[in-house]
Amino acid sequence: MEELVGRVWNPDVRPLVVDAHRCYATGAARGSIVLTWGAVCADLIEKTLRLAEDGESAAQVVAKKIEQARSTNGPQTVATMQDVERTILKSAVELELIDLVEEKHLERLREDRNLSAHPSMRPLGESVSPSIEYARAHLATALEAVLIHPPSQGRKVVARFLDHVADPSFVGSREYVTHAFFDRVKPAARRKIVDVAVKHALLELDEGVPDPPGAIALAERMTFCVRAFSERDRSLVRVAMGKVIERLGGRSVEIQTRALGRLGDLDVFWATVGAPLADQFEQWVSSLVKLGQDRWLQLSPDQVGALSLVSLDGVRGYVPSLASTFNSLTPIQKADVISRRPGKYFVPFLVELLAEAAGFRYAEAVAQKAVLPCAHFLTQDELRQILTAWAENDQCRQAGGMFQAAVDLYFSTAHLRVGDSEVWEEFLNAVRSHDESDENYRYAALEAAIG
Repeated sequence: MEELVGRVWNPDVRPLVVDAHRCYATGAARGSIVLTWGAVCADLIEKTLRLAEDGESAAQVVAKKIEQARSTNGPQTVATMQDVERTILKSAVELELIDLVEEKHLERLREDRNLSAHPSMRPLGESVSPSIEYARAHLATALEAVLIHPPSQGRKVVARFLDHVADPSFVGSREYVTHAFFDRVKPAARRKIVDVAVKHALLELDEGVPDPPGAIALAERMTFCVRAFSERDRSLVRVAMGKVIERLGGRSVEIQTRALGRLGDLDVFWATVGAPLADQFEQWVSSLVKLGQDRWLQLSPDQVGALSLVSLDGVRGYVPSLASTFNSLTPIQKADVISRRPGKYFVPFLVELLAEAAGFRYAEAVAQKAVLPCAHFLTQDELRQILTAWAENDQCRQAGGMFQAAVDLYFSTAHLRVGDSEVWEEFLNAVRSHDESDENYRYAALEAAIG
C-alpha cells in the first residue's frame, strides 16, 4: 500500500492520498474513505483538463464547466462542482480513463463517502461505522484504478501509438516509446499496444496502413517497439507472440523470411515457435545452399537478415542448416551476412575470406564488411593470423582501400595492445618483404599511426 501511495501520479493529489492512508493506518476508517473519494475526484478532474488541452472534445465539455465554476464565486459555483462530482465517473468512462468495472467499484466508494460524511443517514439515526478493512479496500481500488496512472486512455492511446509509429517523421527513440506507450498507460491498454506491435512486426499487416511507410517499413518500426517493450516485460511480449505466431506459418515465404530476420534473435520469439514453423524455417534455409553456386549473385537484404542469425548459438539449435548454408556461400556473400550481425562466431572465417579474396574489390569488401565489424571480438593470436593472411594475398595487400582499412583495424583493436605494437610491426615487415621495390604498397599511413 505504501509503495502504491508513493506512485501517485499527480503531485497535487498525493497529499490527499497520504492523508487517506494515514487515516487508514490510525484506524480512522470514515476519514480515510472521505479523503480517498476527494483524491479520486481531484485526480480525474485534472486528467480531464489535460485531455481537454490535448483536443479531446468530450473532455472539453467537462473542462468548460469546471473553468466556469472556478472563474466565479457564488452559490452556483458549488452547485456546478457538485454536478461535476456526480458525473465525473461517467465522464471518465467516456474518456476511457477507467472501464465499466472500475466505475462500479468507484461508484461504491462515492456512495460510502456520502454515508461516511453524513453518518446519520440510517433510518434510526445510528452512525455509519465502516470497518478499517473496508476503508483499505476502497483506498487500494482508487490507487490501482485511477491514482497511480497518468491521463492515458484505452483505445485512443492505441490509436495514438499507431499514428506515432506510422508517422513519416518517425524517429525511433526507445526512451520515448516506452515512456509514452508503456510506462504511462494502464495495464489493459499496455497489453493492447504490445499485441498491435507484435502483430505488425510478425505478420506485416497491410489493412489500413498508410503508404508511406507501407506494411514492410511499418513492421520494421514495430519491431523496434517490440524490442523496447521486451526489455520492460519479456513475458508480456511472449504472450502477445504466442497469440499470433501460428498465423505466421500461413503467410508467404517472403513475409516469413523477413519476420525471421527481424525477430529471430529474440528468445521470446523462439519460445513461441512450434515445431511445424521451425521446420518451415529449416527447409527454407536449406534451400539457400544453391546461392553459393553463383559467385556473382548478391543476397537480398531479407536473405542476409535471416542468414545472419547463424552467429547466435541458440538460433542454430532451432535451425541447424544455418551453419551449412553459410559455409556454402561465396566470400562476398559471407561478408554481407557478417556485416549484418557481427559476432564471435564469424572470427574463424575471417582468415579464410582474406585468403580467398580474388580481386581488389573483393578484398576491400571483406575488410569493410567482415574484418572491421568483428574487430572487437578478436584475440591477439586471431589478429596475427588475419594480418598474416592479409599480407600474403597480393589482392588484399595492394588494394587501394586496404591501406586505410589497416589503419582502421589498428585503432579498432586497441584493446589488444598492451604497450607494444609487435603484431603490427610484423605485418609491416611482411608487407615490405612482398613489395620491397614498390613504395606505393608500404602502408605509410599505418606506419605513421604506429609511430
